[in-house]
Amino acid sequence: MYDRLEKRAMDRFLPDAGKGKTLLDIGCGTGHWSAYFARKGFDVAGVDISEQMIEVARAKGICGSRFQVADAQNLPFADNQFDVAVAVTVIEFAAHPTRLLAEMARCVKKRTGTLVIGALNALSPYNQARRAQHGNVYASAHFFSPQETQDLLSQFGQVDMRIVGFVSGKDRLLPLSPLLERFGRLLDSQRGAFIAARVKL
Repeated sequence: MYDRLEKRAMDRFLPDAGKGKTLLDIGCGTGHWSAYFARKGFDVAGVDISEQMIEVARAKGICGSRFQVADAQNLPFADNQFDVAVAVTVIEFAAHPTRLLAEMARCVKKRTGTLVIGALNALSPYNQARRAQHGNVYASAHFFSPQETQDLLSQFGQVDMRIVGFVSGKDRLLPLSPLLERFGRLLDSQRGAFIAARVKL
């Protein structure tokens, strides 16, 4: 359910994947999102700092995708190379998120290029519970509030943002997720778990 809500929110901001449109997937991990972008028709270049993650992504044989180990804060690509650059749940783990975004912006075609960001919301009770669990990957993450996300991204261009993921952490309440999602958006709540954003350079 949560994955579907994330993808629906990201779809809102992704441009059409016309013939030959290229997409840079920052922090691609095992290729979960790369596979989704490739199915939509993009030629995907996925990068991650973890060699193990890249090995898993390559082993999946995702058509229309290629993967390499790289530091997102020092990308091995030329200026103006990609139509879109995407980072899903990556800025939370970056030592220097502004530098990461600057690298994304550098690699995207000026005037026509787009940055698309997916981030975990600091105001979400669901994410706060995640961080409170010692020993998991989220314990060391820096979650951003919607306002902090807006401030961070607006350094690079015009920002459009959508908050989704009003999902209960309790399994028995999962059937109510569509209703919770509808109410969360109607009330313009800032407490959804996932922030999707687009930056027009």
